Amino acid sequence: MIKKARASAVAEKESLLVPSSPILDNHLDEIAETSEEILGLVAILKTLSPANAKRDEYEGRLYAALTHLEHHVKPAVKEWDRVVDKMPEN
Repeated sequence: MIKKARASAVAEKESLLVPSSPILDNHLDEIAETSEEILGLVAILKTLSPANAKRDEYEGRLYAALTHLEHHVKPAVKEWDRVVDKMPEN
């Protein structure tokens, strides 16, 4: 897996784009990184012929990245719901 050093973008304090919890921030960072990796792997796979010897390796990496994405999306949605439920109604 290709890891990139990322820092969360800082938005205005009142913006909805500011992650509301460290847990959500972590999941969103992982989702962003993994999405970039998936896009790269899909682009590579589109250029390879079905007979290419490297195809199995890239398909395996894509499967791992998709599994990793799923591992972070489900808890991110759950955490997002938890944070929204705690927000005031106004």
